[in-house]
Amino acid sequence: MESLGRLNARIFVYVLEHVPAAEKGWTWTFHAAPDAPGQVVAAAPLTVDPGAAVVLTLGNLGGRILVTLTDAEPARVAELLARVEREAPADPSAPADVVLSLEDPYLAASGRAGVALLPPSATRFFPRLPDAVRFEADAFAISAVVFLSPDELALARASGVEALAERFRLAGRNIVRFAHRAR
Repeated sequence: MESLGRLNARIFVYVLEHVPAAEKGWTWTFHAAPDAPGQVVAAAPLTVDPGAAVVLTLGNLGGRILVTLTDAEPARVAELLARVEREAPADPSAPADVVLSLEDPYLAASGRAGVALLPPSATRFFPRLPDAVRFEADAFAISAVVFLSPDELALARASGVEALAERFRLAGRNIVRFAHRAR
């Protein structure tokens, strides 16, 4: 496990206290380039389903904390979240709802084509996690990450993120299941 800075540790503990996750987990540090700042991503198994985990970024790029639940390999999802953190707008004035396409062999093999970043309040999976949090002078938007199938990505592009979120609410979308099964 990587050594965490004070702010990283506070974010990790805060999220673990607000989702049904075990107290112990793992961390990884990713560098987009050799001279780029490190991005710390963490994970912990869910207490309600030990075969699943919560995976989250720890705010190293500022502005946004990404959180997802997954039944996939946490280390692989951690790498994906680091990439999403680099590509997602971190500016506090940016929209809270964002959709990004991601070309990635691991995603494609699982039938996924991108991600939606939604405020936790727009999902049923994070009832105790707020849409934003402040640690002293540092404020962060919190985004629930949902890995999208190609048809979900197309819906979001054609009709907007709100249509996608409404579809999730009506269909009872399970964000934990990483691999997509065509209907």
